Amino acid sequence: MKRYSLALVTILFAGTLVAALPTKKDGTKDTKTENKTEQVAPQQQVGYPAPINKYVNDFAKVIDAADIERIRNTFITLECQTGIHICVVTINSMSDYQGTEKSIEKFATALFNTWGIGKKDKNNGVLFLVAVKNRKVRIALGSGYPSEYDKRMATIIKNDILPYFKQIQYSRGIYEGSMAIIKGITREETWFEHYKWDIAIWILIFIIAMVAFSCFRSGRRGWGWALLALIGGLLVLLWSMSNGDNKSDGFGGGKSDGGGAGGEW
Repeated sequence: MKRYSLALVTILFAGTLVAALPTKKDGTKDTKTENKTEQVAPQQQVGYPAPINKYVNDFAKVIDAADIERIRNTFITLECQTGIHICVVTINSMSDYQGTEKSIEKFATALFNTWGIGKKDKNNGVLFLVAVKNRKVRIALGSGYPSEYDKRMATIIKNDILPYFKQIQYSRGIYEGSMAIIKGITREETWFEHYKWDIAIWILIFIIAMVAFSCFRSGRRGWGWALLALIGGLLVLLWSMSNGDNKSDGFGGGKSDGGGAGGEW
């Protein structure tokens, strides 16, 4: 009787030990320590960050929501009117991305070309990159801009961006810098400069209409109808000019050869 009692106690004790062991996904027990993977260092992201937006990618979370909206809307309007694509990117640190370039200049150029900022046929894109923990900023220009624009970007960084960054006002600095970049790469047109071709076409349409009317009165109806057809073509041209939209849905495949300027605070 004592033998059976001792055997029963042994079985119960062994069962308790087995039940206390950690369980694998397949239901079996794992005798290895279960805490060995609790403390894991954060993994670096391989390569460069993937874009989440065409115009503003605030990976560092330093731009206010209101400024993001204002910058994005302004950039959309700019691209529709001029075809120029500007993209703002903030990151915490370049070291967060495994296997990438160490300098802000090379990092910005490689990111620019990886995403393909700007139109491929014009290479007119602009990347406004801020590495917050590295305390560095870079405005990378597409290869379509002449070297004189590098000095303009350096002035913008010095006067419109770094004063705010030094006061930890990143959102304000990025907004002011974005607006300054637009002024630095575009030229404001007068009303006449903007509509000069429209005016010219309307004058031409008026002249052709008078000639067509004269043809109909003189009996040369064939010429009259031909001139009316020409007027129709000019009206279609006017319509396409007034409804032209340079904005594309995604990145245009633009490239940079390292032009631009950088700074740190």
